[in-house]
Amino acid sequence: MNFLKKIFSGKASRHATPKDIRARFEHLAQPAVHLRLAPETAAGFSKLGGLPLLPPDAVWPEWQGKPLSFLAQIDLAEINACVPSFLPKGGCLYFFYDQEQSTWGFDPKDAGSWRVLHTTAPRQSLAQRPAPAGLNKDYIYNEKLIAPHRINILSAADAINEQKEFSDEKEFIDDARNFDSYCEYRDSLFEKLPPHQMLGHASSIQHAEMDLECQLAANGIYVGNAEGYQDPRVETLKAGAADWKLLLQLDSDDDIGWMWGDVGRIYFWIRKQDAARADFNNVWMILQCG
Repeated sequence: MNFLKKIFSGKASRHATPKDIRARFEHLAQPAVHLRLAPETAAGFSKLGGLPLLPPDAVWPEWQGKPLSFLAQIDLAEINACVPSFLPKGGCLYFFYDQEQSTWGFDPKDAGSWRVLHTTAPRQSLAQRPAPAGLNKDYIYNEKLIAPHRINILSAADAINEQKEFSDEKEFIDDARNFDSYCEYRDSLFEKLPPHQMLGHASSIQHAEMDLECQLAANGIYVGNAEGYQDPRVETLKAGAADWKLLLQLDSDDDIGWMWGDVGRIYFWIRKQDAARADFNNVWMILQCG
């Protein structure tokens, strides 16, 4: 048995190296956009936190009588120049979420507590919108200008364990040493920066089957416990889980003032066919934390 085969079977006497990980798992990697702090000289549009630059006719979204907190504005042309994808080639996206973080996305009734707006309005028509009355100042976050950086992101380790067709890969990461090496290599792609990301594989904290969770919750099934997955509608709906793709992942970030649950992340997901129509009305959000 050669050395690499020993590594991949979990029988090597040392940790697998980054080179080993790449060789073994590159077929599972997907292109993604890591949203990094923009250079100080940059005069870009995309940012996290702060206040949005909105068209004059845009309405600041509300939920249950209160304005949502603003999270991000993204230039889609920049994203597509970095990683071509199923997203519209141009325009801007704006992300909002319940300022009190009272929803986690496992209840169909959570719909409306987040919003994603899309505009193709000319850039010169956009103006900074002041915070509306009712938005607590604690939820007007610090601004961070961002720039896109392409990475090839591997599946989260738990996603591999949940996929029946990846038996060899599961055997590999069943070895604790290889599992640690895999996670260390995956984390290194973010270069010690918060894993704010668009597209590609999500960096899950609790479980990787967020696509199925979105599919079920968006179709009226409560998935906050195991009982929801026993609903007779699940078998029919399950196939549609593959349509859901990661739109945006936002990490807890002290610089911005974000703390999602207990050092968690929030994930916005969209169906590919909706994105192709530039329809962002049915985006689903999930919050996960440890």
